Amino acid sequence: MATLKNNFCLMLLCFMMSLSVTFNIVVSNVAPAPSNWVGPVSPSYESYLANCASNLDPICGRDIYFAVFYGNTTVIEDCCDELVSDVGKVCHDDMTKFVLTKTKFKSTDVQILERSQKLWNHCVAVIQS
Repeated sequence: MATLKNNFCLMLLCFMMSLSVTFNIVVSNVAPAPSNWVGPVSPSYESYLANCASNLDPICGRDIYFAVFYGNTTVIEDCCDELVSDVGKVCHDDMTKFVLTKTKFKSTDVQILERSQKLWNHCVAVIQS
């Protein structure tokens, strides 16, 4: 079961990474690469992001993705718990920033970053109550 979960999370990450034909990214300053690095995704950064994604149940990963990037999904309490407790703020932000580098989302980056922060704050509040 864990292998299936990890494989689906890796597929979700690959799907997110393939949303565009552009492979140049600006890496977050909290990621393993230097903050001013621009270039193709390094294997260590891919591994880092895959590790982040593997901490989410596949359904939670899907719901969080659509809540952040499209604003059309509600994230349930269990998924909030996974996001906050298992993934963490740094991984959540880095995965969001990585997907934002794709051409498809560049025009809506401000809204996506706002939804990402709003979702994070919502999930923190939900698990603290």
